[in-house]
Amino acid sequence: MAVNQIPQGSATPQETDIGVPVRAVPQQMDRISFASAITGGIDPTWGAVVGSIGTGMTVNQTGGNLVIVAGTTAAKETIIRSTKTYTGGIRLRATTTLSQRIVNNNFYVELVDVVGDNLAYSITSATSMTVTFTTNPFTSAHIGQSMYLGNFNGTGTWLSGRYTIASVSGNTTTYTVAGFAVGTGTLSVFGWNYYQLQYTGATATAVNFDTQRKGWNSGFTAATINTTAAPGHMAIVTGNDGISTFADQTVASATSIQQTYRANRSQNVPDDIPLYTQIRCSNGSVAPASSTTWTVGLVNVAIYANQNVTLNDVRPMSAATALPVEITRAVALTSSTTVTANGGTPFANPVVALTGDTGAKIASGVGATITNANAKGAQIVINMGAVSGTTPTFVAKIQGSADSGTTWYDIPGATTASLTATGIYGIAIYPAITPLAASTTTGTTAGVSFVLPRTWRLSWTIGGTSPSFTITNVQVSYLL
Repeated sequence: MAVNQIPQGSATPQETDIGVPVRAVPQQMDRISFASAITGGIDPTWGAVVGSIGTGMTVNQTGGNLVIVAGTTAAKETIIRSTKTYTGGIRLRATTTLSQRIVNNNFYVELVDVVGDNLAYSITSATSMTVTFTTNPFTSAHIGQSMYLGNFNGTGTWLSGRYTIASVSGNTTTYTVAGFAVGTGTLSVFGWNYYQLQYTGATATAVNFDTQRKGWNSGFTAATINTTAAPGHMAIVTGNDGISTFADQTVASATSIQQTYRANRSQNVPDDIPLYTQIRCSNGSVAPASSTTWTVGLVNVAIYANQNVTLNDVRPMSAATALPVEITRAVALTSSTTVTANGGTPFANPVVALTGDTGAKIASGVGATITNANAKGAQIVINMGAVSGTTPTFVAKIQGSADSGTTWYDIPGATTASLTATGIYGIAIYPAITPLAASTTTGTTAGVSFVLPRTWRLSWTIGGTSPSFTITNVQVSYLL
């Protein structure tokens, strides 16, 4: 069959055309560190303080960290913003350690768009203020949408926060506020779109998470986290394809994966908007009782593109199971042995497990329900300890379940001989093996040609007068 070249322009691809090569977009990553020692500011290579540092607050880079002292002056704010924006699939990581959690000391790690800085405001009443734009990005169609007003500089009484558009006239937008007092000055408008983490309140294991797109959000989720107390935690916010997730992990060293998912958003995710990284400290309308020190160890922002994959000519099995594809994220198996790698470093054998069926058995019964993660078969070994009674007998068999643990059936041939004494006995299950009953040094092993079910268990029948069989352990060697 002749093969055409790659189709050009708007030509419809044909079955004889050469496939178009695809290459994933390389991930771009900004590791924002605070290596330089700077007093009263931040490294200009990555960001800047918007306006001025809030009264009573301090900002320093020291010891490889960004350190912000919140102070005790009511309604004051410090905003630190990156010099570049990020658009598309995005992942934000930031570590936070707070010396305390106290009411009216509020801290934000966020990705936001910036509508404007140094815009003129006029507070006309306790509940209304206007902002004047050079060119107003809003019209009457935006009434009801919300965004952040902050970085106030001027007269009156105000409080940085998220406020709603009440009306639009020419280059002036009026917002509904609360508890303000008449005055004029300048401010910043930002966060019409955002991913936001808000550390507020007195609980060290809590953070609020939310996203917003074009003025609409879902409302904060009060997420439980590890802790903001020393050594702190790492927050991980991801947004892509209309989905956003929030996870966190402890900063302390550990020997296992620590990341835990805490919240997600499937609406109002701004993954198509250019966003700045913003670190913000904002005190409430009431002066905090004492000052909190916020230590940010790192900020890491990555943008990437998902590689979409299409499986051609795959028939759906049902509406509920669209494709016969399964992605295994984690398999939890309990190890019963330890082996040694080159150099003497021990690691667990992931294919050996214990069922937990131990102790004295004096009557017929069943063992624990076991889940076979991904093996075709297994060797199940019963280590039988003390045996007592008059003519005691013990017959073990393997059962499978047809409905994940409610109804059980015997696996044909997966049955031991009648056991009457201390020893090691077993049943080997694997497809296409030759069924046999082989002797070991202290017992027998039955063999059966069968696939080990997803859900299975050990069952036993005990006979005799006053019988007692003590199972030391039941060990499973899974066979892939």
